[in-house]
Amino acid sequence: MRLLVDARHDAWMAFCAAISFWLSFRINQLFDDFFLYAAGMSLLFLPAGVKLLFVLIGRAPALIGLLISGVYLGFGIWPVLNFALIGLMTYTMSTYVVMHKLGIHRDLINLRYWHIVALSFTASATNGIVHNIIYVFEDITATDDVWAKALAMAFGDFMGCFVVLVIFQLVVRNYKPKVTDKLEN
Repeated sequence: MRLLVDARHDAWMAFCAAISFWLSFRINQLFDDFFLYAAGMSLLFLPAGVKLLFVLIGRAPALIGLLISGVYLGFGIWPVLNFALIGLMTYTMSTYVVMHKLGIHRDLINLRYWHIVALSFTASATNGIVHNIIYVFEDITATDDVWAKALAMAFGDFMGCFVVLVIFQLVVRNYKPKVTDKLEN
């Protein structure tokens, strides 16, 4: 029975991650007139924050949902699976390294504001640099523009990560689980 409950939870997490990422991408497109730096690079990229949040709270099931959503959103724009997988893995690897180095618990019980900055910065910088190096190899970005675009992408991802994670932290910080009558007795 527990296996069935876990499977339902995992499926629900994958679904929520996929829908949240897709929705944040569509919402972010509404801000393109204000924040678009270059094709595919926004100075406020909320999907980066959603991706980081689900990497933190959803683990493997969320990764599956994020990958499915990333492939769907990128279909017809670029080599989809490569970019979706690379974007997801740069966030995942950098997040787990930072969590390990800073001693952030898996349940995020000790998550602090400065952890959010460190997580956002590391994931964003890694993603921006790796993507733009690949863009050079795919002839999407000129070699002269690679560092300017990498910094712009990293900045936009950082801002998106920071905004989403601060909102998440503010929401859950004041959450106190109900104590049931059985536990009080």
